[in-house]
Amino acid sequence: MPANKHICEAINIIDGLTLSGGGDIDGYFLGQPTHEMATDIWPTRDEAEINIVRLAYERDMPILGICRGLQVLNVALGGDIVQHIEGHKQAEARNVPTHSVKISGQLTEIIGVADIMVNSIHHQAAGSKVPTPHLQVCGVAPDDVIEAICAPGKRFVVGIQWHPEELIHISEHFRIFEEFMVSILYK
Repeated sequence: MPANKHICEAINIIDGLTLSGGGDIDGYFLGQPTHEMATDIWPTRDEAEINIVRLAYERDMPILGICRGLQVLNVALGGDIVQHIEGHKQAEARNVPTHSVKISGQLTEIIGVADIMVNSIHHQAAGSKVPTPHLQVCGVAPDDVIEAICAPGKRFVVGIQWHPEELIHISEHFRIFEEFMVSILYK
């Protein structure tokens, strides 16, 4: 069955969209050859997620992108990604924060701090300092890798490069999910 056959129906029955982590985005959707280090490529998933993000964004539906989800969000709204970076796949367990992220803008309001320790389990990332005209950078790693993007003016559109679901025991990470749920429940 084609990935996009039921997207218009699905968008009508959901109140918020979470884009999870997972495999790498096919270079086709970037207008580039796929990087040799790319793994778990699933173009059907890429196409479906890109299309549902566009619909959700147009409807001002709350969107939370986690890791790959940040990358899909950025690509769907006209940005690009770096297909391979070194040094962002931690050896420690996923529930161990390993590097800091400087937080700004809307994300500071959500989590209540200007710096946060995060885990790091990725090798692709948003590709430029201003990812797309629809989004702003709201989190950067010490090596200048974009770690968070937000859409000011929207109810809730946040992409984060780390996995807060693995760090839910830390209140700042829990607040991301809490604010996402509040944006759904209190339109």
